[in-house]
Amino acid sequence: MPAKSESLRSKKSERQNYGDEKFIQLENTKQHSGREVEQSVTKKRVSKHAPQEVSAKKPVSRFRDVVEVPKIVRRDPRFESISGKFHEAQFRKNYAFLDEYREAELRDIAERLKKTKDTNQVQVLQREYQSLDSKLNASKRKDFERQVLKEHDKKEKELVKQGKKPFYLKRADKRQLILTKKFSEMKKSEVDRAIKRRRKKNISKERKQIPLSRRE
Repeated sequence: MPAKSESLRSKKSERQNYGDEKFIQLENTKQHSGREVEQSVTKKRVSKHAPQEVSAKKPVSRFRDVVEVPKIVRRDPRFESISGKFHEAQFRKNYAFLDEYREAELRDIAERLKKTKDTNQVQVLQREYQSLDSKLNASKRKDFERQVLKEHDKKEKELVKQGKKPFYLKRADKRQLILTKKFSEMKKSEVDRAIKRRRKKNISKERKQIPLSRRE
């Protein structure tokens, strides 16, 4: 504070001695000369390869790249063309042996369920068995559907070679073809049970679409 007050007093005395106009010209000359000195310090280099000198008045950032680290670009192989296309049929063919391991694991869990008397452990094993069984059934169902569509495409290609106009199945037609093939390989009692389950499923689906005020 004392140094500041002294500088203000000195400026005031200078202003009184020189007058307003001369005082303003003097201040502008001081500022201009100060900027020229600063620019000469910052811009002057020994050679064009020498680093540029920066003014000490400019604050230096705390975060600086001392060593340039290459940026790591992560990619998802599922959505990259460089990884190729995914062929589900070929994948299932290559890893079909896993179904044998799953079946063996199911048998092992069933044996452990027979021997286990702890209720908590029984619940855990039952969940494991149901999860593994559903995965195995789903993979088998997909294999069956793929095989049905493959046989149909093969027959269709043969007919096209004979002069038939090509016909491409829609999603509903594919579903109907798979159901027909599935029911043809089942016994009558199994077909009745499957139809009953499907009818019950469709009724519950339609019931969910009805507003609550209209449900009985």
